[in-house]
Amino acid sequence: MPHPARESPSFRGSKISLKSRVPFAVAIVLAGVSLNASDKWRMQYFYDKEGSTLAFTDIACPSARRCVASGVLDEGKRDRGVLAITSDSGATWQLEDVKEHPISLFFLNENKGWMVTDRGIWETVETGRSWKKIKDLKGLEHVYFLDENHGWAIGAPKLVLETADGGRKWSPMPDAEKVATAPDNTIYDWIAFANSEVGVIIGSWALPHTSRELPEWMAPDRAHNRHESPSLTIIMQTSNGGKNWAVLSRSMEGMLTRFRYGGLNYALALFEYPSSSVVATEVFKMDEKSSKGISVYRDPSRAVRDFAILPGGDVIMAAVQRQGKANALPIPGKLKMMRSSSLKTWIDMDVDYRAVATRTTIAAADAKNVWVATDTGMILKWTP
Repeated sequence: MPHPARESPSFRGSKISLKSRVPFAVAIVLAGVSLNASDKWRMQYFYDKEGSTLAFTDIACPSARRCVASGVLDEGKRDRGVLAITSDSGATWQLEDVKEHPISLFFLNENKGWMVTDRGIWETVETGRSWKKIKDLKGLEHVYFLDENHGWAIGAPKLVLETADGGRKWSPMPDAEKVATAPDNTIYDWIAFANSEVGVIIGSWALPHTSRELPEWMAPDRAHNRHESPSLTIIMQTSNGGKNWAVLSRSMEGMLTRFRYGGLNYALALFEYPSSSVVATEVFKMDEKSSKGISVYRDPSRAVRDFAILPGGDVIMAAVQRQGKANALPIPGKLKMMRSSSLKTWIDMDVDYRAVATRTTIAAADAKNVWVATDTGMILKWTP
């Protein structure tokens, strides 16, 4: 369905650049593969066992053959970390235990990868078949490596670490301390690079929630009347491979939770809004030439959870049908997958009727091999 572009007040008057003239980058100019109404998202894996639940936390697909999905298996009296692994494009998936709870994954190539857990960083050279712990640390969210040696680990409290030797030694990055926010309430939770030089680290600061009111999911009708705590979005940008970082912090409506480059001159950014907002989420393109942020998708009935920019320019977006007025209801909604080659018209794709979720993650190996994993134990693949 069409969604007219809307300029975001949050970015008005700001000079934004992917080349670090000022820190906050982005723009989208997309064109590419034609849309096909027969596209289908088919269920490849569905954990459905009585007395236990599986929530996938991330999925990475470094090639069309190999994918790894991380998750936590809750068996009532205990829970454990698991990985679902395929080496045949998803025809079969093998569930394997890991010693800690996985949070996120990053793969440099088909074999070399890293896993962030609730207690540290693990490394694999066998596409997830075996893992070796390389760092003990709590509070991490993501890692990103430019090559087998140079990488970063980000998280809380106000944590950015850098390594130049493949993770044997990690050093705090001084630029992460430039923003005058309290460490205990500051988290860096997203990192992305356009190439070996241009990249961004995104974080946020917010006051701790001290309200004695019921959680919003228990009183959704009151959610729109709640006072939202002050918060800041923190953006660190480099144009020289991480040697220097320019830092910007500003108050914005919503939290910036996803940022993906589509090239040196464009990217997409996903904002998640509080329940006082009419919409739960909004996706923006920030144009390098015009220095403006333009809304490309907002739908009051859907909450966008992730997206992928494919080779050739098409964008695949994963959303869930909203349940009620609150934005944080712990009730799964129908999975909605959309596709666009223009960012003006979004076409709903055919999705397996069983697919529901509250959170999702997308991994694209190439323009024809794309997967989505849900926090309800499902993995679906797009079959163009």
